[in-house]
Amino acid sequence: MIKAIFFDLDGTLLNSEKVIPQSAVKAMKICKAKGIKLFLATARMPSAEKSLNWNKDITSLFDGGVYCNGAINIVGDEVCYNYINGEVVHSIVTAMKQFPDINISFQSKDNRHAFKNMLSDSELLLWGVEKEKIFSTENFGYEEILKLLIFDGGFSTVLKDIPGQVINIISEICGKLAKLYVTDSGKVIQVGSINASKYNGTEYIRKSLGYDREETAVFGDDLNDMEMIKGYRNSVAMGNGVDEIKAVAGFVTKRNDDDGIAYALEKMIGFQKS
Repeated sequence: MIKAIFFDLDGTLLNSEKVIPQSAVKAMKICKAKGIKLFLATARMPSAEKSLNWNKDITSLFDGGVYCNGAINIVGDEVCYNYINGEVVHSIVTAMKQFPDINISFQSKDNRHAFKNMLSDSELLLWGVEKEKIFSTENFGYEEILKLLIFDGGFSTVLKDIPGQVINIISEICGKLAKLYVTDSGKVIQVGSINASKYNGTEYIRKSLGYDREETAVFGDDLNDMEMIKGYRNSVAMGNGVDEIKAVAGFVTKRNDDDGIAYALEKMIGFQKS
């Protein structure tokens, strides 16, 4: 019996318009009525619900979540943080000075952000970050970073492919000291603590709840979901997901724009759509 379900956001629970389809909302409400706990497992900050303009009807569906690829894990009143090695952060910042168009987003507790190249007001709105939460990189301690995002161009525009040279440099810096994921079809580099991953986050919450691994299900679509998808028998890859994820998932559902969440939950939990 499934007792907890973890959903990735972008490309999974959200459709291409960055909205949770009504079919998925209805299916999740049925799960809640059956006593199943629902969690997010996302690269986004806990402030995601604000930037996505979720109302209470949506936020009340979730019992916590894995955020920043496992750098922040929330279940009930418990919060666990995993920070990136400060020397790794310093080395990446230093190395990226030779690439003026490459931007870096620094993300820390309480939705605090800093940027190598400051974003426009409209772009900041997409991040769900208030201006009072923006700090300069000089005043941002490198020992308190939960996640780095490295990308080329403005975040609200069509992102460019990250140059291979940049990926190689950052990969070498991270080594065995930090986690690195190249996502969004090669347009974003995500760096996190060596101890942070969606799998570790789901395991932290699962064990806190006292559930067995077989009582846990996970949904994802991109490479930063790989460890999580491989870690559970009850794993679901979206039909729009990358081939690597679909190859290791226990089940491949329909696309996120084709009611993939509702379809998989119906198959998994055994309820009937009306």
